Amino acid sequence: MIVWREKFLAFALHFLVTLVLAAGAAALIFLIWFPDPFQNMLGGWRLFLLVTGCDLALGPLMSLVVYNSKKPRRLLVLDYTIIGTVQIVALAYGIFVMSSSRPVYIVFAKDQFEVVLASDIADKDLQAAKDPYRSRPWWQPRLIAAKGPTDPKERQELLFASFEGRDMQFQPRYYEPYESQLEQVRSHAKPIAQLLARHPESSSLVADAAKRLHLAEDSLRWLDVRHGHGFWLALIDAQTARPLAYLPIDAG
Repeated sequence: MIVWREKFLAFALHFLVTLVLAAGAAALIFLIWFPDPFQNMLGGWRLFLLVTGCDLALGPLMSLVVYNSKKPRRLLVLDYTIIGTVQIVALAYGIFVMSSSRPVYIVFAKDQFEVVLASDIADKDLQAAKDPYRSRPWWQPRLIAAKGPTDPKERQELLFASFEGRDMQFQPRYYEPYESQLEQVRSHAKPIAQLLARHPESSSLVADAAKRLHLAEDSLRWLDVRHGHGFWLALIDAQTARPLAYLPIDAG
């Protein structure tokens, strides 16, 4: 006779343990790898739910199927060893996939910001870079700038590399501190009035952001932010030329 009460108790206990593991993974992913607003910008939430949803559903459901208090202890230990191993391997693989998709650099290049993921940078390009750009940051994306070469031969090499998808923002050899390009940022940053004239529907988003930042709208500027799924917009402090907020607005 099936004792459903015992089975549902095993299901609930397994679900709680899995939930704790998922919460730990969420802390790593959303506090460190995908800080606000990158979880929304890059679809981190959807990927995380896909990864953990399988673990949260399948593991406890397998408990519901296999648990039987009348089974020999040896068989129960074997069942849960197999289930736990499968769950941990699946979760570890999901975390690995998300680590490869994490944003590592926010690069000002030419006239806009580029969100560069860990998987966008080839190992050979890291080896050609100078410190401190010879690694992929693990603790939140780093704000930097990229400046193209002036040597004609290097410019030609960069042109050919761009045909392979290795544009300047994906090659750390061209990285330099963000502060070195502040004047370039200021020269390309556009006034908020221009944005509102072209996209009046974005006025509430801009007003809310200015209120959170405790700044007047006329003290802000904006630049496009290109990422793998399209464009957002960065609000720039007119004085410091640093991005203060990112908004889900495609101003193109």
